Amino acid sequence: MDSYTLGLDLGGTTFNVGALDEKGRVSHAIERETFQHDGPEKLLPRLAHAAQEVRDAAPYDCSALGIGVPGPVKHQEGVCVYAPNLEGWKNLPVASPLREKLGLPVFILNDANAATLAEARFGAGRGARSMLMLTLGTGIGSGLIIDHQLYIGATERGAEVGHTTVDFDSKRGTAGNIGTLESVCGRDAIVWRALRQLSKGHASIMQDKCGGDLTTLTPRLIAEAAKDGDEAALHVWEETAVYLAVGLINVVFTVDVERVVLGGGIAQAGEVLFDPLRRAVTARTSRLTFDVSQIVGAELGPQSGLIGAAQWARERLS
Repeated sequence: MDSYTLGLDLGGTTFNVGALDEKGRVSHAIERETFQHDGPEKLLPRLAHAAQEVRDAAPYDCSALGIGVPGPVKHQEGVCVYAPNLEGWKNLPVASPLREKLGLPVFILNDANAATLAEARFGAGRGARSMLMLTLGTGIGSGLIIDHQLYIGATERGAEVGHTTVDFDSKRGTAGNIGTLESVCGRDAIVWRALRQLSKGHASIMQDKCGGDLTTLTPRLIAEAAKDGDEAALHVWEETAVYLAVGLINVVFTVDVERVVLGGGIAQAGEVLFDPLRRAVTARTSRLTFDVSQIVGAELGPQSGLIGAAQWARERLS
């Protein structure tokens, strides 16, 4: 008989639930609004109801539920330490109330770690003994696989690469640090970099891409301009790639990872980011054998969190 586990990817705007089989295939997935300001007393029952809805629709009964939470967790206690985009989610027991409602084992995991586990088992990290994953968006999430196992860390905040310092002179920062990878390679930093290019009077089609309203400029539009050969936009991605390379190299030298997987909306820029990134890494790793062709894009897309959460539950049962 096929074995299924439930996966739930919890976000600030929506959450997704689906059933995962042993080969990493998702079935009966649904999406619901989170209503992040309702508080846990309303949200937890909605999560349970959605999970039960998928469970009832799955072809076989599901053996456990895994949940990817947008914040640090204590997975052994089943507690969310803090979810910044969810009101009231501080030191909140998550697993126990859902276990009582569903009558199933419930396991929780940080959402970036869930995406990392998914890519390692079923996506771009398949076959790699060690892997670093970064999700590039408004912020930078990250996860690390060592010897085929997800690295959690002493306080379950291991491999927070986005909060490491890569620019000592920067005044921007996140999580109490300054010059962090997230602060110089996140969404706002990329847009700021483009606006700086335009303020210097460089000819560019980026203004045309956003209809003349620079307040609507996004990394996607900057990437479109770069793909059209816009030199100012290409410079934005070149500079971003250097900072990103520094962050990657720090991990590559420390852990000797075999593969680097980049996901998230900013990674959709494609080769205008990946090409200068590989060149920047090559230029800085002459003493380490690292194959830059192993810097690849994520494969599982928006379902990676759901898949990883369900796989986490499966592996906790084994």
